[in-house]
Amino acid sequence: MRRPMLGLIALAISLFGTQCWAQTTCGGIEQPPCPLSITNTFSPGTTTNTYEFFGDGRLVVRFDTVLTTFTLTVTVNHTIDPLDPNEFPAGTVCVTYSGNGGRCDQYDFTGSAGGPNGVPVKNTDYKGLITLTLSYLNSQPIHNPAFGHAPGDNATAVYSEDILTSYSTEPSSDPTMGGTLPGLSSVAALDEPLTESDTVCSLTVSPTNVASGQKPEVEITFKLFSSSSCSGTALRDKTARLSVSTTDTSGNVTFPALKNVEANKFHWDSKNGLNEYDISTEGLADGRYNVTVFSSKFSPQSTNFCLVNGSFATTCP
Repeated sequence: MRRPMLGLIALAISLFGTQCWAQTTCGGIEQPPCPLSITNTFSPGTTTNTYEFFGDGRLVVRFDTVLTTFTLTVTVNHTIDPLDPNEFPAGTVCVTYSGNGGRCDQYDFTGSAGGPNGVPVKNTDYKGLITLTLSYLNSQPIHNPAFGHAPGDNATAVYSEDILTSYSTEPSSDPTMGGTLPGLSSVAALDEPLTESDTVCSLTVSPTNVASGQKPEVEITFKLFSSSSCSGTALRDKTARLSVSTTDTSGNVTFPALKNVEANKFHWDSKNGLNEYDISTEGLADGRYNVTVFSSKFSPQSTNFCLVNGSFATTCP
């Protein structure tokens, strides 16, 4: 009986091992296999589920409101659908993961509901928007991040939308990106080329409102130069965006909702040559927060701040 059992074990390793050679958390002896498809159930009481693919990333799916009960399957596909050149410029590539041997990942959706591929139908199975949060181990430099969405049937989809709304370089410079969309179809992490190669200098975060009993507002500023020496005339960047994230003790990254202070964008201080962005810390719990600035002109840059007893601090206890 021992020889047939060994044969089954060898077969199992051959099936799963090719997906997980670089991983120590799955696919090994006395470890779970690396799944390529995961199915979760959503219901009015369960609006969020996590799809943990180990070396192939972690995808969190959250519905604003769920009306019915349905299953949703996420499948990892290493063949990436075509990119629409009207949305993604020449030179855009899919992001390769270090945790799976340097391959790209596309996430396809199927389910038990009535939409294409069995995905849920808006205003029948759910209301509002769907928020996706994707974390992965990075194996390539990121220039200008994009969260590609390919609307339509999985077999004929073309990436024609960038749904990126948030981005974090933590922990350890391994990205997490967030995006919202009205309906589910294939998504993938993409990297667009920079339109320029400028240098960020003096990225700072500081409180701007420290009145007693009030949550401080925080100002993020940076200077941008065309030279790596940070000399010459500082430049305005109208494409710069900002995300604030926090990481729990398990390494899960989330993007807390921020109160809009100043039109939700960087503004230009021409006198001091500063790109400035103000946020409110209202609603934020004590803890450490990562601020990531990203743009079409420079690779993502980050800094941190802390809230301690409701007050701003540059270091956490």
